[in-house]
Amino acid sequence: MPRLSMLLNAGFSGPQAWLLLAIRRGYLAEAGIDLALTPGTGAWNAAPGLAAGGHDLAYGDIHSLMEVAARDPVAAPVGIFAVHNASPCAIAVPAAGPVRAPADLAGRRVMGHASDVALRCFPTYAAATGIDPAATAIAVAEGPMAGLVARLLAGESDGLFGYVSTITAAIGAPATAGLRFLRYDAALPDSLGSLVMASPRLVAEAPAMLRALCTALARGLRGAIAEPEAAMEAVLAFAPGADPAAERLRWETTLAVEMAGPLPAMPGAVDPGRLARSAAGFAASRGLPPPDPARLFTPRFLGAA
Repeated sequence: MPRLSMLLNAGFSGPQAWLLLAIRRGYLAEAGIDLALTPGTGAWNAAPGLAAGGHDLAYGDIHSLMEVAARDPVAAPVGIFAVHNASPCAIAVPAAGPVRAPADLAGRRVMGHASDVALRCFPTYAAATGIDPAATAIAVAEGPMAGLVARLLAGESDGLFGYVSTITAAIGAPATAGLRFLRYDAALPDSLGSLVMASPRLVAEAPAMLRALCTALARGLRGAIAEPEAAMEAVLAFAPGADPAAERLRWETTLAVEMAGPLPAMPGAVDPGRLARSAAGFAASRGLPPPDPARLFTPRFLGAA
């Protein structure tokens, strides 16, 4: 059985329920694939990590893939299975504070992890909302998300970059009543989130294997949505020390935000028009040459599952 290595976006957690369920139920084994998972250090780091070598696949943010493809289209991975229908990014601000709209970020300070996708995509969000990104001070901060939220509410900054799902799970749904989320999907309706990507070598040499992989992933995605209890059992099998309530909340919030709306007719598919517009806007906001959308994602491995 072929063994493939996948670099993940983070440690095992609720938002990966679709993948972990596919593995636990044997869908990948049925497809003849032995998949070894490597916990990652953030969705933004997946694409460059795969491009650097050492893995066959990665799961991470599509905007990071756009940046890698713009800088080095030959070495860049290729997206093969999209999971998120919308951007998961937001800037969290105190609900009782002065920031109520993007324009209110001028002269304010927003903090976040250095590799946070929302931080990295702030220039794109700024361009879409008509604000000057240079007018907002960006502060790199370290530590768990719950601690960063506490620092935000203590007045250390005016906003916090992050995923809605990550922030919500870190502090609990009731506590989010004290926050307002400036969600990127409101300004960037064409933006997507994370996807499975493959190395150029694997795309060229193993199309049948990738087709079988995507079929197995589609089964896992459908199962995780339809059977939340089974999805959480799969997550906890990989992360036995995790907080079940927090991981369930992360999965539920992921479904409500970045996977909002019905699944595409073909699970894993991407609308070509959305992808092209998103890639062009991202590249323009970052001063990069626009990557070829056909190089960012291929639907050739998708099919009925």
